[in-house]
Amino acid sequence: MKTGTTAVQAAASGRRKQLLAHGVRYPGRSFNQVRQIGGLIGWSVDVWRRTGRLGPDLLDVEASGVPDRRLWNELRAEIDADTQRRVFITHEFVSQVDDTTAARIVEAVGEPVHICITVRAPARIVPSLWAQGMRDDAQTEPFEDWLRRFFGRDVEQPASGRFQRAYDHGDLVQRWARLVGSQNVTVIVVDPSQPTLMTGAFEQMLGLPDGMLQWRTSNRALTAVEAELFRTANAELRDRGADWRTFFELVRKGAVRLGPERREVGPDERRVTLPPWAAEIVTADGQRFARAIRQSGVRVVGDLDTLAVAPETAEWHDIEQIPVAIAANALAGAVLAGQLQRDKFQAQLNSASARVAKLHAELMTERSKTLNEFAATIPSSQRADEVAAAFTSHELAAALKHRLLVRLRHGRTHSVPGRPPFRHTRNT
Repeated sequence: MKTGTTAVQAAASGRRKQLLAHGVRYPGRSFNQVRQIGGLIGWSVDVWRRTGRLGPDLLDVEASGVPDRRLWNELRAEIDADTQRRVFITHEFVSQVDDTTAARIVEAVGEPVHICITVRAPARIVPSLWAQGMRDDAQTEPFEDWLRRFFGRDVEQPASGRFQRAYDHGDLVQRWARLVGSQNVTVIVVDPSQPTLMTGAFEQMLGLPDGMLQWRTSNRALTAVEAELFRTANAELRDRGADWRTFFELVRKGAVRLGPERREVGPDERRVTLPPWAAEIVTADGQRFARAIRQSGVRVVGDLDTLAVAPETAEWHDIEQIPVAIAANALAGAVLAGQLQRDKFQAQLNSASARVAKLHAELMTERSKTLNEFAATIPSSQRADEVAAAFTSHELAAALKHRLLVRLRHGRTHSVPGRPPFRHTRNT
């Protein structure tokens, strides 16, 4: 998580045809394979399908929001049908699985398999991970409280196992090396000073031309003010009983995606920065992770020493005032998302109404045809009574009214004995 893989996924999904031409299949039709993997391992990755109210994001145990297993089966069939190309499957949630689930994934993918793990200095991952929680997981926990829990300082409420498994880079790499062999694992150390190192490594492993997986994305981390704005909003939504679908459609896809993710961040805007006590922990952890990865014997691309980079630090102070421009930007995003949902619903309603009208017309045609066929089987002396009995009084009255209107419009009526024929005239 938070190592820049979104850009690689964007490039692979946006250039599927080019990848195919160069011998690489990026299976499925979506941005990445998160839903297929979620269906395989039973994780709740479909946030918009969760049935409960906002609360802790229990991705690995939540009962609702788990994609249908058929999604994985379809992906598996696509892989099996292409025996000539390399297959590239990616999503960062796989870094959070335990040993048993990892073995299930390898078995489901099949041999031969090569595991690629992107890692980054914990000092850069941790602040971004907290901020992303506001955007993706409806997080409501203040930064300092979350840090204490994340680093095990809160023994009563430790961080979830899946977060701990993803964060401990050394254990993560050794887990997969034990499973598939160290010769089948590559670790890419993401370094901001070498922006093309990661994409270049993927391109070499997949046999792609240089630059094919380079892609600009807007998946930037929230600033401190933005993160605090959404943390407070999430708490309000949770306390007022909002559900996950509302959060996903109006906050994640609206207030965030149509707000901050499209906003240019000013050079003086405050970033989420670790306090000194947390910075000491991540620096020591980075050193420990580097040692464990070296001992695993896996292939490494990049400099493992950058995992122990000392971060910029600052005492964390709660943010109680949000600039109007930033708040208005997020509010506008939520309103626009609501408008898009309304337009989508109206289009669906119009489409459904058109289908109902078409079906009704087809039904009336079929009914008229059936009645005509039925009437043809009745002796002429009984036909009027039998056919009339097939209609309700309301239907007969409507038919009579329609017939009279047609005759009046065309100036034709039946003559009544003893009376002159009625002619409809139109004033000019």
